[in-house]
Amino acid sequence: MKLAVNTSEQIVRKDFALDPDEFRMQSAAHQMVRNLAAGMSLTYCREQLLSNIMTNLKNTFLQQISRSVQTPNNLQSHPYKEMVEQAATIISSDNIELACCFIQKTCVDKAVTEIDKRLMQDYELRKQARQDGRRFCDPHVLTYQAERMSEPIRLKVGGVTNTQMAVYDEFGKCIPGFQQAEATHHSVSYNRPVQANWQTEMTEMSNLYDRCLNDIDQTKQAFGMQNAQAYAKLNNLHDMVKSVRNTKEANLITPLIQKTVESLLDVISFNQQSEAELMVRYRNCHLVVLKTLQDSRLFGSTLVNKEVTKTLTSHREDMQYNVEIVELLIRAHLLDLEAFDANLAQSMERGMNYSIVGFAFKLLKALLVDDKPSSPVSETVFYHTLEVLGKLTAVRRDSLPPSLPALLDTIKNNYDQSMEERQRSPGATQIMHQGLSRVIEHERRVQKLAVLMGISRKKAKEYDDPPSFNEKVEMFMREWINIYHSPAAGRDTGKGFSNFVRTLQHQKILNNEDLVNRFFRSCTEMFVEMTYKLLQDTNINQALVNPSMVRSKCFHFLDAYVRLIVLMIKWPSGESNLTTRLHFLNRILGVIIGVLIQDHETRSTDFHQMPYQRILIMLFFELTAPEHFLESLHSHILTAFTNAYHLLRPAKAPGFAFAWLELVAYRGFLSRMLSPSNPTKGNPAGPVNSTCPMYSQLLIDLFKFLSPFLRNVEVPKSIEVLYRGSLRLILVLLHDFPEFLCSFHYTFCDVIPANCIQLRNLILSAFPRNMRLPDPFTPNLKVDLLQEINQPPLILSNICSVMPKDFHAHLDSYLTTRAPVTFLSELRSILQISNEPGVKYNIPLINSLVLYVGVQAISHLQNKGATSSMGTITHSSHMDIFQNLSVDLDTEGRYLFLNAIANQLRYPNSHTHYFSCTLLYLFAEANQEAIQEQITRVLLERLIVNRPHPWGLLITFIELIKNPTFKFWQHDFVKCAPEITKLFDSVARSCTGKQFNQAGQPGVTAPTDQTVATSSNGTIPTQNVAMSS
Repeated sequence: MKLAVNTSEQIVRKDFALDPDEFRMQSAAHQMVRNLAAGMSLTYCREQLLSNIMTNLKNTFLQQISRSVQTPNNLQSHPYKEMVEQAATIISSDNIELACCFIQKTCVDKAVTEIDKRLMQDYELRKQARQDGRRFCDPHVLTYQAERMSEPIRLKVGGVTNTQMAVYDEFGKCIPGFQQAEATHHSVSYNRPVQANWQTEMTEMSNLYDRCLNDIDQTKQAFGMQNAQAYAKLNNLHDMVKSVRNTKEANLITPLIQKTVESLLDVISFNQQSEAELMVRYRNCHLVVLKTLQDSRLFGSTLVNKEVTKTLTSHREDMQYNVEIVELLIRAHLLDLEAFDANLAQSMERGMNYSIVGFAFKLLKALLVDDKPSSPVSETVFYHTLEVLGKLTAVRRDSLPPSLPALLDTIKNNYDQSMEERQRSPGATQIMHQGLSRVIEHERRVQKLAVLMGISRKKAKEYDDPPSFNEKVEMFMREWINIYHSPAAGRDTGKGFSNFVRTLQHQKILNNEDLVNRFFRSCTEMFVEMTYKLLQDTNINQALVNPSMVRSKCFHFLDAYVRLIVLMIKWPSGESNLTTRLHFLNRILGVIIGVLIQDHETRSTDFHQMPYQRILIMLFFELTAPEHFLESLHSHILTAFTNAYHLLRPAKAPGFAFAWLELVAYRGFLSRMLSPSNPTKGNPAGPVNSTCPMYSQLLIDLFKFLSPFLRNVEVPKSIEVLYRGSLRLILVLLHDFPEFLCSFHYTFCDVIPANCIQLRNLILSAFPRNMRLPDPFTPNLKVDLLQEINQPPLILSNICSVMPKDFHAHLDSYLTTRAPVTFLSELRSILQISNEPGVKYNIPLINSLVLYVGVQAISHLQNKGATSSMGTITHSSHMDIFQNLSVDLDTEGRYLFLNAIANQLRYPNSHTHYFSCTLLYLFAEANQEAIQEQITRVLLERLIVNRPHPWGLLITFIELIKNPTFKFWQHDFVKCAPEITKLFDSVARSCTGKQFNQAGQPGVTAPTDQTVATSSNGTIPTQNVAMSS
C-alpha cells in the first residue's frame, strides 16, 4: 500500500500542479491509488493467502476430527489425510477470490485515506485561491515547465485536458481483480463546478432537488386517480429523485436519467380532450427532472445530455422514434445532437429501414421547415442525417414519396437564406454594429467640433465626452495595470477586480450603455496611443532600443486590458446572465472594431496593426480557455469573433490584412471552427459542423480581396506575401480539414480568378479522409466499377442563388420539355450580362449553370436506372445545353465554360464521373479543332503546375491521350511546334510510361528523363513553370 500511495502522490501532484480544481485532483488521486493498491495487494497476497487458508483449514479439520475420533494428530499418519486435504483445497479455492477482494478493499480504503492526508495541503491551497478570487498556479512548476519541458509534453495553466483525464478514468474503470465498470460516475465528481464553500454547495444542491420534488408532488395531485398508470410512474420518479437527494450518491444519476427518459417515452393513454393539459404537465414534469440534473451545480449538461441520448438511442425501436418526445427533448436542449444525428443516420441503414426514414422525415420537417423561426437547431446539426437522405433521394428518387425530395430542397434553401442573413448580420451582430456605429458617430462629432471651434482633435474629444472623463479613465486603467501585475494580488485576483468594479460604479462609469461604450472606447484608444508612442521611440532609436523589449512593454498593458474585458464578461454570475455576457462581448468587439477602422482611416500608411491583433487574439485565447461556465457560450463566442473578423475583412481595412490573416489562421481559432466535437469511427473528421459555413465566409472575404490583383497580374510585394500566406493556410486545410474544402469547393472556385490554377488545384485536390483514392495510373483502371463513383458529393453551397428566377424557371422547363425553343439561342446573351466592371461574362452564373445542369443530368440518369458513360449522356436536353455552349460561345466564354466543367473533376464521386464523360464527349464530338485545343489547354494548364493535382483531372487526361477513339496525337495542335510536342510527350510518358510516335501509336517504354518523373502519389511531373497567378 505504501508503494501505491507514494507513486500516486508523486504522479498526481506532477500532473495537476497547474490545475485549480481540487475535486478533479482528488478524483484522479482516488482512482489511481485504488487501482495501484488493488493491483499490488492482489499480486503480493494471493499465493500467500491461499497457502495460509489451506493450512488453517487443515489444522482446524484435524483438531475437530481428533476430538471426536481417537486418531493421531499428525496429518501424515492420519487416516483422513486425503479427505482433509481435498476439502481444504476445494474450500480455499472457492473462497480465495472473496478473501482477496476483502483484502483489496481494506487496502484501497486505507490508501484513499492516506492519499487524502498527503494531498490535503494541495487541496487547501486551491480552495484558498478560489476563495480569494484568483486562479491557482504554482509559479515554480510553471517556470520549470516553461524552461525544461518541450511543447508537446508541457503542462498548461488551467488544468489537464479531457484526454489526459481519460487515463485516470481508465484507472477507475479497470481495477485489478474486479469486473470492468461501465458506470460514468467516476467523471461526475470532477465535472461538477466548484463552489467557494462546501456547505453552501450542499445547501444549493438540496434546494434544487426540493424544487424538483415539489413539482412532481403538484403534478401527482393534479392527476389524483384520473390516470392510475401516469400516477404510478410519477410516484416511482418521485422516489428515485428523493433517493438521489438523500444519499448524494453519484452512481444513482445514470439509473435516474434512464428511468426518467423511459417513463417519458412510455405511451400512456390520455383522453385527448379532457386530459390534454395533464399530458403536457406529465411531460413537463419529466423535463423538469432532467433540467434539474442538468444544472451546473449538480451534474452539468454534458453528462446529462450524454446519458439522455444513450438511453434514447438504446431503447426499443418502436418507442425511441417518437417524433413528439424527441422534438421535446431537442427543444429543451437535453440531447447530445451530434451523437443523436450520427446514430439516426446509421439506423436508417442507407434507406433500407423505412420506418426510421419516415421518423427522420417528420422530425426534420417539424424542426427545420414547419417551425423554422423558433427552432433551436440549424441544418448543420443534422448533417449526417441529411447526407443519408440526400444520397437516398439521388439513388432511389422514384421509389420515394415526392415530399421527401421537396423537403430536402426546402431545407437547403432555408439554410442558404439564413447564411445570407447572417452575413448581412442585422440580428445576431446588431449589438456589435451598435458599438461600431457609436464609435463612428463619436469620431464624426469630434471632427465637426474640431473644425467649428478651430481646436485640435484631442481637445475636441474632451468636449464630446463628460467632463474629466478621459483623465478618470486613464487613472483607473493605470490602477488596474498595477493590480493585474501585482505579485501580492496575482493575475486572477477576484478581490482586486471586485474593488476596481466598485470604484467604477461609485464614479458612475458603468451606469448605462453609453458610458460603458465610452469607457471601453477611451481605454482602447489610450492603449493604442501608448503602443504607437513606444513603437515611435523604437523607430527613432533603433540602435539603442531592443524591438522585442518594446513589444513586451506593449504586451504589459495590452494583456492587462484584455484581462479586464474577460473578467467583466465573467462578472455577472448565474446561468440566467449568459445573454448579458454575450451582449457585452459583442458590444466590446464592436467598440474595438470601430476604433480600429477610425484609426486606419486617420493614420493611413502610418497605421500599425500590432495592438489590435494582440487584443483580439488574447481576448479569443482567454474566452476559449477550458472553464466550465464558458462552455455554454462556446458557439456564441466563435460566432461573435467570426462576425468581427468579417467586419474587419481586408477589403474594409487593407492595412490590417496581414494581422487579419494571422487571426483567421490561428490554430486555436481554426481548430475550434472546423474540428468536430464528436467524430464517428467511420468518419473521423466529421466534415461539417455549425461553424464551418461561417469560416468559409472568411475565406471568401480573403479571395475576393486578392482577386483583382491576381486577375490582372498586378501583384505588388505586399500582395505576393499575402498570397503566399493564403496558400499556406489552404495547405493546412487540405491536410487537416479536407472535408471542409470538399463541401465548399463550389463557392471558393466562384471567387478565385481563372488564372489562379495553383490555388484552385489545392482546393479541388481535397478528398474525404475516410476515402482511399485509387491510383489513377493503374493499367486498365475501370472507373465506372469503383464503389464511390455513384455516390454524390456533399456540396453546402446554394448553386442556384445567382440564377435569376425567370432564367431558373426557363432552364427547368427546357431540361424537362426542351421548351422554350429560343432558350439555347438566348443563352449566350444571358451569360454575358455581368455586373462586375472589366469582366465580359457572368462567371458565377456560368459556374452555377454548369453544375446545376450536371446535377439534374445525373438525377435523370439514375431515375432511368443508368449510370454516367459516353453512351448514356448523349441525346438529352442536358447535353444539348453543353454542346450549344461549346459551339456558340466565343473563345473567352468557352474557356470559362470548360473551366466550370473542370472544377468538378475531383475525388471519385458521381459528379466527377459525369463531368469527365462530358468533357471527353465534347472533345470527341467537336466539329472544330479549336474546341478540342481549348479542352486540352484547360486540362494541361492544370497539370503542369506544382502538385497536387485533382484525381478526376488525371483520369480524364489519361483517358484522352490513351484511348485511340479520340485520336489525340493526330491533331495539329499537338504537333504545331517542337517544344509543344516535347511537352505533350513528357506528360504522356509520365502518365502511361510509354512514348508515342507521330501516328499516335505507343512505342517502346520511354527512358527516364531528368526533367520528368512520375510521382508516387498520383501526380504528373512538376515542370519549371511559375505559379499561374
